[in-house]
Amino acid sequence: MNELGEPHLGGWWTGLIIGLVVVVVVVVVVSVLLVLASRINAQARAAARELEGTRSTTQPLVELGRTNDTLQSILRGARTAREALGG
Repeated sequence: MNELGEPHLGGWWTGLIIGLVVVVVVVVVVSVLLVLASRINAQARAAARELEGTRSTTQPLVELGRTNDTLQSILRGARTAREALGG
């Protein structure tokens, strides 16, 4: 209490103001993080769509291995046939 008999509330007001400032800072930081997370999510979805398009254009490369195996088999057969014919 001060000399007039009123309670001294300066510390309470200081603590309240500091607490409010901390809450505002936390809200701002969380808001910024949420905005950044939303942007990252949008970019990740766009990248996934692009990769899906790339997959459809590179799918024939999977068949290239099978084609190569078939051609190797034909080549071996042709060599065997040539040797059988004496050539």
